[in-house]
Amino acid sequence: MNPITVAVKGKGYLNFLRRGVRIARRYGMTPGKLDRALGRFAAVLHQFDCSASFPITSVTLSRNPEVIRKYQAQGIEFAVHGYRHVDHSRLSRVDQRTQLGLARRSFERSGIPVVGFRGPYLHWNSDTLAALQQQGFVYDSSQGLAWDVVDGHGTAAYRHVLGFYGALPARDYPSLPSLTGTLVRIPYSLPDDEALIERLDFKAPNDSNMLWLAILRRTHELGELFTLGLHPERIRLCLEPLTAVLAEARSLTPEVWIARLDEIAAWWRTRTEAVVEVTDVADSRLRMTVTGPRGTTVLARFVEVDAPTIPWGGSYCQVEAKTFTLGSSLRPFVGLSPATSTKVADFLRQQGYIVEISEESHRYTCYIHQAEFVAEHKRPLLAQIEKAECSLVRLGRWPDGARSALAITGDIDALTLWDYGLRFFER
Repeated sequence: MNPITVAVKGKGYLNFLRRGVRIARRYGMTPGKLDRALGRFAAVLHQFDCSASFPITSVTLSRNPEVIRKYQAQGIEFAVHGYRHVDHSRLSRVDQRTQLGLARRSFERSGIPVVGFRGPYLHWNSDTLAALQQQGFVYDSSQGLAWDVVDGHGTAAYRHVLGFYGALPARDYPSLPSLTGTLVRIPYSLPDDEALIERLDFKAPNDSNMLWLAILRRTHELGELFTLGLHPERIRLCLEPLTAVLAEARSLTPEVWIARLDEIAAWWRTRTEAVVEVTDVADSRLRMTVTGPRGTTVLARFVEVDAPTIPWGGSYCQVEAKTFTLGSSLRPFVGLSPATSTKVADFLRQQGYIVEISEESHRYTCYIHQAEFVAEHKRPLLAQIEKAECSLVRLGRWPDGARSALAITGDIDALTLWDYGLRFFER
């Protein structure tokens, strides 16, 4: 049973439902209005030539398939937000697999393709990940990641909800996709729209704009991903900060790749499978050939390249060829000692680094020995490599020379007052 249902039983179903109706009306969840909110959201996306991903509960989809098909035809992705809006971390693996199977079949009956999942309340556990893989899902976007941008706007309510969501601090964990078995895990950025409207304390109207802009600028600086969360029913209240983020994202150089979650998951998987061949040639030169998906980007710093290049960012330039020769007495890649954890090699390859296992540390411009590796080591390791003043050739994380990525998302828990009321009865 989810926490909301427990609260309902404690206060009485009727009073709680009446309160839910008042909340729903506040955000325009009267019949037809959320459809118009989705239309307004889609118009903003069209203005900036991009799309979005909306996780939706399957029971809500099954009650309103024609509305969802309309926006799916406009290029918006819909993902599973549970069969019903229940806490998956409280279900057994068998029950989670059953719920996810029901959800997939509901999408299939409605004619909506689906590959992704976000857990209600951002709750998940290891059984969730196993059940998602067993049911053939491609990605999960349930891990909250909190950015330290609220400054003096924080409240006890915001800190409480971060704990409830199980959010990790972005200062310690990179905001990047990662592969868990066959599943691509995509973090969800906080603060989201709920925090901006209900959890944080703003004294000036434009303060809320600055929070999302701060996350965008930080992810661009780090080359990471900003997964912005905005429930469609709040589009009117959050129109200004959303527009500010999209406008700045379109102006940054190197560019920001604005993509749906399914596109990000597909790219992360295929780019990780790129093949780099390195051959020694005469006079301390190396011949490189890169074979990867369309959009694969080669970056180089402090090394001679016999191919056209363009400035990219910081010390890096973008190599405008996939086969070229390097002039270097040392190998401008990341060398790993044989005793280094295999998790290090896997993580670095996912970031685009060219990794070689070798005992000959003297042959590499960057050499690492790290027998133990846990999630908290990821950000320090990236900083160690990027801050080193050494020659390096690597692949870019994002397609077509983009420095960072932005995904616009928003959970749909209900499309009408009826949907919203039934949610509190786990229906």
